[in-house]
Amino acid sequence: MGRSRTNQLVKMTSISQPYIGRQVAHFEKVELSKIAAKFSDDLKYRYALSLPFYPEKSRTKTASIILKNPSSADCSMADKTVQTAAKVLYMAFQDVARVEILNLFALRGTLPTDVVKALQSGTNIIGNENDQSIRTQVLNSDYVVAAWGGASPIQKSVYDKRIAEIYKIIAQNPKAAILRKAEKGSNQYPFHACYWPHNVRFIQIVL
Repeated sequence: MGRSRTNQLVKMTSISQPYIGRQVAHFEKVELSKIAAKFSDDLKYRYALSLPFYPEKSRTKTASIILKNPSSADCSMADKTVQTAAKVLYMAFQDVARVEILNLFALRGTLPTDVVKALQSGTNIIGNENDQSIRTQVLNSDYVVAAWGGASPIQKSVYDKRIAEIYKIIAQNPKAAILRKAEKGSNQYPFHACYWPHNVRFIQIVL
């Protein structure tokens, strides 16, 4: 895979497979002109999406949220999960100035079954640059939020192995608070951010 592009506005029509779904507006508190993204040259992988909020004196910290895999969000538009995650984290953390969107698997695809098909065909769904991107963002975060949901339809053994790898990366920053949604999910399968209500209570994960 070649070098990655930064701050790239992605044209959805340039993606053939897997299927990339519709986009929605970014959360209103996100400063659109300062969003940054890291995509592979062929646009099939998104390694990071950085969402800065409009400046507020009380907001100085960074929260990284780790989801399952990217869908359609880019520098100009969000998808439902990214929009919800940004809104909830803005409301839940009064000190967060920036949200970093990361994923267990960097291959973009709105339909989870497409990701499974890609895996079965031998495609690298993690992405060659994904671990380094996650490591970089996590080491510079004050909060790390686990929100990748359950394995289905990805094979559980593949999913669990990837989760173990991610927790090893997260553990490299002992100063960050590791969190997940309190009422539903588990440390292994934290409740997916796509289904978060607007008012979420978080609990700490002890590694």
